[in-house]
Amino acid sequence: MLDPASLYQFETHVDPRTIRAKAMVVTLGAFVDAGHVQRLVDEQLLETLPNHVLARFDADQLVDYAGRRPPITFDRDHFTEYERPQITLHHVLDADGVPFLLLNGPEPAFQWERMAAAVVHLADTFDVEQVINVQGVPMAVPHTRPVSLSRYATSLDLIPGHQPIFGTMRMGASLPALLSVRLGEAGVASVGLAAHIPPYLAETDFPEAAVALLDSLGTHARLNLPTGALEAKTERVAARLAQGMAEDGDLRDLVESLEEQHDQVVRALGQHEEPEEVPTADELGAQAEAFLRSLDDPQ
Repeated sequence: MLDPASLYQFETHVDPRTIRAKAMVVTLGAFVDAGHVQRLVDEQLLETLPNHVLARFDADQLVDYAGRRPPITFDRDHFTEYERPQITLHHVLDADGVPFLLLNGPEPAFQWERMAAAVVHLADTFDVEQVINVQGVPMAVPHTRPVSLSRYATSLDLIPGHQPIFGTMRMGASLPALLSVRLGEAGVASVGLAAHIPPYLAETDFPEAAVALLDSLGTHARLNLPTGALEAKTERVAARLAQGMAEDGDLRDLVESLEEQHDQVVRALGQHEEPEEVPTADELGAQAEAFLRSLDDPQ
């Protein structure tokens, strides 16, 4: 493996010997970021809290440009406004002035092992005690119930009271998943927080889930993270959804079906039973895709 530390470069004004942070938050994209919660979390943290860039990763070595084409503008007779992909490590202060790190950007398509080793090296450099990944995943849940989270960790002590919904399963890996494995092997505590997103909101902003993630993140990392701006967005989205349900019978039927299924799962978990009918990832994906296709069908 090539030197992981050469994959990133510190900003010229940064002396890494002077930086210490107990927590590193990771919002690198995964194969799915339902509800766009990683972007919403990034915006909330970087637009409301003091921060500066510590280091930038070499995106040319990590990003598949052809697979996930960056946007560029064609203006009449020339190209302009190319949005270069960036994978960036930020130093952030919470509302009480407590420092933490934020690693964000698109999910690398290449050199996963080297990227994971680089994160482990950065955690060691800054004395990070806990790395926390946040994301959204599509689930058979309705927006009319409180946002639920799936949690995973390198040690059960990091997620006390956790009630798993799923048993053992094989799935396609993501970089955040590999990070959890490699961090655990290196003795660095790692926690994953995944907000459950209704299938009909998987491809749009769902700020309520971002609020739930920030609240849980604050608890795990002992950080004071404001959510006021997101809560205002949550109210606007809720109003639009209420109007949509009033006008769209198919959406109303879907939400009512998800409510019934969600409540059955909650009751089963409360009785410490295995839920009888939890959809598979393929079933969830098919359900979401079918509904999204119906939005484009001419009436």
